[in-house]
Amino acid sequence: MYYFVNTSINPKKSGIEHAQMKRLALFNQRHVPAKMVTRFFSLSLHQTLKTAGIATDNQINLFDFVQHSTRFKPVKCTIADLHLAPDLRVEPDGDNYQVYQNNQLLMRVNTFSGTAKQLNNVQYYDQNGKLVKTDWYDTRGFKGLEQFYTFDGQVATEQVFAPDGHVVYQTFHMADRQNHVENSLYRFIDYGGQDWSFTGETAMTTFFLDELNRKTPQSVFVIDRTYELAYAALHMRTKAFKVMHLHSNHVNDPLHPQTASLNFNYAYAIHNLDQWNGVIASTDEQTADFTTRFGKRPPVYAIPVGIVPDAVLNAPHPDWQQRTPGKVIFVARLAEEKQQDQMLRAFKKVHEALPEATLDFWGYANGDTGKQLRQQVRALHLSRVVKFNDYTTDLTAVYNHAQLAMLTSRAEGFALALLEGQAHGVPQIAYDVKYGPRDIIRDGQNGRLVPVNDEQQLADAMIDLLQSPAKMQAFSKQAYQDSQRYGTDAVWQRWQPLMADAKRFYQSAEGAAK
Repeated sequence: MYYFVNTSINPKKSGIEHAQMKRLALFNQRHVPAKMVTRFFSLSLHQTLKTAGIATDNQINLFDFVQHSTRFKPVKCTIADLHLAPDLRVEPDGDNYQVYQNNQLLMRVNTFSGTAKQLNNVQYYDQNGKLVKTDWYDTRGFKGLEQFYTFDGQVATEQVFAPDGHVVYQTFHMADRQNHVENSLYRFIDYGGQDWSFTGETAMTTFFLDELNRKTPQSVFVIDRTYELAYAALHMRTKAFKVMHLHSNHVNDPLHPQTASLNFNYAYAIHNLDQWNGVIASTDEQTADFTTRFGKRPPVYAIPVGIVPDAVLNAPHPDWQQRTPGKVIFVARLAEEKQQDQMLRAFKKVHEALPEATLDFWGYANGDTGKQLRQQVRALHLSRVVKFNDYTTDLTAVYNHAQLAMLTSRAEGFALALLEGQAHGVPQIAYDVKYGPRDIIRDGQNGRLVPVNDEQQLADAMIDLLQSPAKMQAFSKQAYQDSQRYGTDAVWQRWQPLMADAKRFYQSAEGAAK
């Protein structure tokens, strides 16, 4: 079994989650058992999985695991299932309810909007009107979590329930000497016939990974969230083939890969490099930089995170004339490291030269970045031609109507959006950074690479292409062809050395045990 280990799967996914989903689809296509693994508790996890098109059997969550609820089929759960005493007075409050005993508020019953009053949570109050407990319901229709509160409204204890109603997990929140509340104890209840206590979430995660490895021996664990999960993986007690995945630049200064300080996301994992069985880098260039500095033990495998599905490669290409003239897109999180502020300043010059040009951003915002960028658009008087669009799961129509796609990151690990745009025939302009853009874009053939942070050249490249329809069309044709380098067959071949090494690892272990 191949386990792709992450912390969570969210409705708005980062590049790491998208990379995992593409990898999972590839392994499914090749009939190699694989699952996405997560550890965070989420009452809406299975709704998120359904929306993302991830089959239940293709993932395993730590809490699902102890709840034995992975395959639980959703049921309807409404206020009627609370079986309230007949002497209680229930008053509707929109889609929700307030429950009284005489004139004393006992409960607030809240439902998910748009779900025909499926239970979301039930809040319980004492005689003084203070909230003392909340029951939270899984979107599949069972009580999944119970929270008790302290006198000052802080969560004191939590309990997680299996669908049949018995407690499977407890967390106790206690204040330290500075009165900072922290989780001091995690506990599995009646797991395997006994209770298990853990002094932290990391220790609990290690136990979970070991249990997975016991249930599916000789598994391969690909750790996709290195900062959060490396310690747990490296402290597993069972013998496992463990691989660290570099999803971004492993150093803080891309111009000096041999001497620069380590990216904090990978520092612990790299300092313990001898405990890994392998490292995955997304490009040949990063593989070369990493091995030059740290050596070839463990082996470093160059495996693209981007995969162009067969359906996309074989899809008919829309006529160039169907694309919207002057439409420029930027597909990425609105984040400081993506440097959309530089893109806006460059686009101001484009708009002055080509008033019909428009710019669409696609992606959710990190922190206050979205607010800051909108303020910048107003200050630059670009509100009429710049539009912000939220995260979307289907960008096909966006790519098929665009004439140019942009990326101005200061550093990348691969740049999935560039490959996705290329697969839809979009000419692209990006800063020439490590790693990704120079692997995907062939300068002057399917797009343009611009010196990092050079806003004038960025603007000039956009103006040049937007004024040259024939050149853009030729770039588009080449983009379609170049995307075949990342088709399923090509990427699957990149996995073969790692898979062969994992097989030898376990064969050697079996030989030593005899």
